[in-house]
Amino acid sequence: MDTFAEPYTRAGDNMSLSAVRDHVRALEARHKANGVQLSGRIIHVCHYLPVTCTLTSSSTRDGVLSPPPTPPHILTDVPPSPVDDLPPTLDAPPAPPSQPERWKLAPRYGHSAMTSGIRSLSVTHEQLILGWTGDILSPATPSDGADGDVNPSTGERVPSVRDRIPASRISQEDKDALNVELANYTDKNGFIPSSADKRDEIGKPITYLPLWMEDNVAHGHYDGYCKQTLWPLFHYLLWQDVATEHASADANYEYYEQANQAFTTRLASVLQPGDLVWVHDYHLLLVPRMLRNAMHAGAISGVGGESGGDVIIGLFVHTPFPSSEVFRCLPRRKEILDGMLGANLICFQTYSYTRHFTSTCVRVCGYETTSRASMAPPSASASRGVSVAAGGGSRVRGVSLTRSKSAKGGKEGVEKYVGIDVQGHVAAVTHCPVGVDAERVARDTLRTGVQPKLEALRVLYADKKIIVGRDKLDVVKGVLQKLRAFEKLLHDYPEWQRKVVLIQVTSPALTDSPKLERQVSELVAHINGEYGSLDFIPVHHYHQTLRKDEFYALLSAADLGVITPLRDGMNTTSMEFVIAQERTKRSPLVLSEFMGISQHMADALQVNPWDLGDVAAAMNKGLVMSEEEKVARHAALHKVVTTHTSHTWAAVLAKMLLSQINGQNTARQTPYLPRDTLKDLYDKAGKRLFLFDYDGTLTPIVKMPSMALPSPDALTALSKLTSDPANLVYIVSGRDQAFLEEHLGHFKRLGMSAEHGGFIRSPDSATWMNFTASLDMGWMEEVAEIFRYYTERTTGSHIEMKKSSITWHYRSTDPEWGQFQCRQCQDLLENNVVPKRPIEVLVGKKNLEVRPIAVNKGEIVKRILYQNPGVEFIFCAGDDKTDEDMFRALLLFPPSSTDKVTMEPPLSVVLVDNTKEHTDVELAVSPEAVFTTAVGHSSKRTLASWHVTTPEEVVGHMLHLIGETPQGSEELRGYL
Repeated sequence: MDTFAEPYTRAGDNMSLSAVRDHVRALEARHKANGVQLSGRIIHVCHYLPVTCTLTSSSTRDGVLSPPPTPPHILTDVPPSPVDDLPPTLDAPPAPPSQPERWKLAPRYGHSAMTSGIRSLSVTHEQLILGWTGDILSPATPSDGADGDVNPSTGERVPSVRDRIPASRISQEDKDALNVELANYTDKNGFIPSSADKRDEIGKPITYLPLWMEDNVAHGHYDGYCKQTLWPLFHYLLWQDVATEHASADANYEYYEQANQAFTTRLASVLQPGDLVWVHDYHLLLVPRMLRNAMHAGAISGVGGESGGDVIIGLFVHTPFPSSEVFRCLPRRKEILDGMLGANLICFQTYSYTRHFTSTCVRVCGYETTSRASMAPPSASASRGVSVAAGGGSRVRGVSLTRSKSAKGGKEGVEKYVGIDVQGHVAAVTHCPVGVDAERVARDTLRTGVQPKLEALRVLYADKKIIVGRDKLDVVKGVLQKLRAFEKLLHDYPEWQRKVVLIQVTSPALTDSPKLERQVSELVAHINGEYGSLDFIPVHHYHQTLRKDEFYALLSAADLGVITPLRDGMNTTSMEFVIAQERTKRSPLVLSEFMGISQHMADALQVNPWDLGDVAAAMNKGLVMSEEEKVARHAALHKVVTTHTSHTWAAVLAKMLLSQINGQNTARQTPYLPRDTLKDLYDKAGKRLFLFDYDGTLTPIVKMPSMALPSPDALTALSKLTSDPANLVYIVSGRDQAFLEEHLGHFKRLGMSAEHGGFIRSPDSATWMNFTASLDMGWMEEVAEIFRYYTERTTGSHIEMKKSSITWHYRSTDPEWGQFQCRQCQDLLENNVVPKRPIEVLVGKKNLEVRPIAVNKGEIVKRILYQNPGVEFIFCAGDDKTDEDMFRALLLFPPSSTDKVTMEPPLSVVLVDNTKEHTDVELAVSPEAVFTTAVGHSSKRTLASWHVTTPEEVVGHMLHLIGETPQGSEELRGYL
């Protein structure tokens, strides 16, 4: 069964950074030996460039109007340390070149863990970082009453909203100048080699690629849809819970889509075959699908299309991912999920987030989970996790969503991921924890300004225990709940009154929340009034951004750290607390169990922040904890924090991206069906054969099978094709005779095969031929009894009885329960019935079918072709496993052969027409005139030679052959 307590880290995750990089090199060497093209580049697509851009000199600045106010850029509380603060024993990187006068570039503070991890990859890869420029700033010119943000490292003022220049006022000359200066930019707070890095090659370049967007698009995207819709949703807040007067979940989506398209277009302009693309966070969830669509359409030079190479797309979501019941409230839920599923690999912070995402895809979109094999380095056995499901197979409720060791007896060097199957494209899903740059944080705690402030705190609170909390003043950070828990500590444990203080620092959030600020202030005043006095204050609340020296001094002085958000992903403060305590008290840490990082730090005191008594008890336990237990807990936490660093995280993700390249998923890309070639050979042929599946090929898959009706475009295509005497057209479907006759019977020249080859009706005939008449069908009642058993226990399922087969449908059931029951039923049939009966079990799309082993679509295709050897053009289209029998039957020619082939009489002819002798026939068709076409993604495993993505495209290609234009989908008309 599924484990809901999957370890945050996996077996092998504690290997060294150099070992991970050795795995990366081994994977790349193996791929290159197998002929896989690799560029050696990783392209990171981030919302912001890690650089702020200030325009210092430009003619466009004269007369610039102030842009509309937008929420100011909030600096991170703990920016990277400047190089001049490093210990003298460490070699500093070269000093940056002097900046030209037109632009002033500086590090953008924020997302320090992600940025540090990205920069560390320069050891193994050339890197490109694509991001929005952010608001273009003019030089800060403070005047009386001028506001602005303050750099917490230097205390310098940075430009405020009124100092920002509209993007429309930036000339092309200025943009070109920025490109030049970014090419020469060296971040003084950038990557500094660690002790492990010094053994590796250093110096692979990092290139910054600026993206320009109009102000309304950029801020509608970020301040609008990202911050007002997606961010609250991912933190279990619906938009009406966020204090805005415009509580529409769909507002600003157009800007979100436009911004994602802008990122995709800019990315496509620099993409090369063999690139690894790494998309970061919830701001850019549509980019993977947009990029993949562009690749398949051949819109990117040298990448995708019919003959181009491929790129591997990874998506890392840094935020939490909510349960399906929360996510399904989003109006644009399918667009967002489909956008994410365009990636080859989707990675989250924790196993629980991967489980939420997989469940959402299954429940909201109806997609199915599947296993996906990927290549592992030769020595990867040490880094593989252990699958929860026995044998590493895929089970909806019994599956490991992390990497798993291949099944017993499987191929060495192959790992299995669990992923989501979307029309044949499988997006692998896994998790990998983010850490901090532990060596940099350790250096920061040794800054010269830290020790004096630490001593001052010790003197000020000499006889007091110090509890420290540092959070953004945001509703999900749980500051109110923490204060109430502290009040309960003083109430339930009165011995701590006048002996413990809470120093709570709240940094400004992305948007102001006056109501929350007032509630916090009132609660602080209440606690101080109730338990304080003239000479003692129990709660010290500082709503400000601390300088680095103050911050690390506070962490070092603490007797207890309390970080209890209501919902959070990675929280760097908790890891910084552990590192800061290494040289001081080794104090314990109280963490919320609703943080992604909490599973990573199992030796912290974990609490439910809503349970005030539980939090108060944990505070008391931490304050009275013995020195031996403190040291033991701290040692375990310190090992985790210093092992799972941002550098390790980045290297592991690079390794996992490379693992997605293998012969099954990348090297074998089915090319897109070429319209012009198809049309040319169609026109040249004297006699033509068309073979169509029905569901999923001529019509989309729908929830109720009875609602799968042919579209007007499909009916037009069939009418025109069958009216041409040179065309022989067959529908080869799993549907029964009655359904096909009801909806397609009016085409007299249309041949039909029903029940997967069990029955056939020739063109211009009203008589059905039964291929099962001479077969033993006594097994049907036994199978029907099993199906009835599962139908009773699976609400929404039903049985479809046909003359030659029996099908159990579960499309209307709970998706996860239905698929679990399907697997159980399949196992029962294959282990207890199939060995005794001449039948086979087929797993279809939301159904399970049992049919005679001698009846399939392939035999029908062979019969039709044997009886019509003069056809010079064959088009065959299908979408599922039963259609692979048709594609297999049309593998008529040996590789690279151009000779004519002869065909032996198939069983479907010999067994039925056994009154005369049958001889071999010579086929007139040539290899290039056989178009077997799978409906689905290009990476779908299939015997077909070509692919299209949707049923509408099958119909569109047929209309193109007869000179008609699609009348249904505007998108399809534009595409064709």
